[in-house]
Amino acid sequence: MTYIINFLSSKLSLTALLLCILITQSDAAEYTNTQKIALLQPIEHDAIIYGEGEKKVYVFVDPKCPHSRDFMSMIYENAKMRSIYKYYIFFYELKRFHSHDLIAAIYASSSPLQRTLEVMVGDKKIPADTKIDPKIESKIDEIAHVADALEISKRPYLIIMKENN
Repeated sequence: MTYIINFLSSKLSLTALLLCILITQSDAAEYTNTQKIALLQPIEHDAIIYGEGEKKVYVFVDPKCPHSRDFMSMIYENAKMRSIYKYYIFFYELKRFHSHDLIAAIYASSSPLQRTLEVMVGDKKIPADTKIDPKIESKIDEIAHVADALEISKRPYLIIMKENN
């Protein structure tokens, strides 16, 4: 419940917020925190990190998903959230949005965080590469493998780590 109170200071609607938290708690409830950490640690180096806070929040988003865009806009506009939390952002495609090439283009950019903000907050259109670097493809596949193991089906999907983890 502490996490709900921390997020209420943002502009994200209460409905969307509760949806994110309920999905996190119900879908991933099958895994202990230790198991989640064991799944997430190998891909932590693939995350786009946003924020300087002490508390880790793993976030799975799709760059074309309107709810993911709203979430990214919310943390972009809220310096307090970025000071409390360190967001580990992973792109995980929702198939209906056909965002695989856009995800690859963001990861391939010289500054993935800046490109993420341009696309998701600034609504900038960027050309998607038709030829994807095998290293980028591997990164996308590794993230998808972990997301599938965690049974992530919605975006944005948040995993908020407790302070003792």
